[in-house]
Amino acid sequence: MDCKIECIFEGICHLAEGPLWDAGQQKLYWTDVFNKRIWQFSPSTGKNSIFWEGDLMVGGFAFTRDGAMVLCDEDGVYILKDGGLKQIYDIPALPGEMFNDITTDPKGRIFAGTVRRPGGEGCLYRLERGKPPVKVIEDTLFSNGMTFSLDCKTFFHTNSGRRQVTAYDYDIRTGDISNPRIFFQGTEEQGFPDGLTLDSEDHIWQAFWGAGLVRRLSPSGKIVYEIQIPARQPSSVMFGGEKLNHLYITTACEGGTDLNTGMDEKKGIFLGGKVYRCIMNVHGREEWFADFR
Repeated sequence: MDCKIECIFEGICHLAEGPLWDAGQQKLYWTDVFNKRIWQFSPSTGKNSIFWEGDLMVGGFAFTRDGAMVLCDEDGVYILKDGGLKQIYDIPALPGEMFNDITTDPKGRIFAGTVRRPGGEGCLYRLERGKPPVKVIEDTLFSNGMTFSLDCKTFFHTNSGRRQVTAYDYDIRTGDISNPRIFFQGTEEQGFPDGLTLDSEDHIWQAFWGAGLVRRLSPSGKIVYEIQIPARQPSSVMFGGEKLNHLYITTACEGGTDLNTGMDEKKGIFLGGKVYRCIMNVHGREEWFADFR
């Protein structure tokens, strides 16, 4: 499986995260968490622009069917519609705790993980319209990328601090998860498993922070393919494009000595901050809309 990587965003994000493809608009969106921006990229024009800029550190977001966005940030959950913000959940947070990565299930629920900086301790919430937030996983050590198997019977959740991806039985009727088992256990040499997405062959594609790699994991959790990224800290991945065969990869310069260039000058390496794209011979699937309107 050959992959030619290209840079589609030459700017430097402090922490680019949560890439999401809008199939209707044919655009890619991602959040630059600490710079409090959401960016958009149009493949048809090749241009990037700031979609939203405000006072929130958005750790993850989802689209609604009517064109709004659900934003998860450091002090709760908001609806962004026509430039206006409305808080829908005020979730008490511990000092330094904020949302980090989210996903939407087939019924429009949101699963949203938190982290504490520094340290990483957090939890995973399930958010559902008309119901209070429910903690479904506690004592995570840096909650990160999530997805569902093609048959929607399995939920995958990343615990980056433990270098683990855990699989759970998933009940689509209730949103409940159960029966945890280790799907992937990484090593220190492999870096930290971070954001992920699923392809049409039921394989997971996952960014590995600190390793400069995106890896493809088989349905049994084995590494079957790797893409070398020209940045040490890839943060997440998402399929997009008209045929959903463009793999977009966000990166970050968090922890670097120069947040304007993305460099760690002490080590002489480029950490990241750019966004990349690979054209693949496998396809992704569309993400589900959040149901909060």
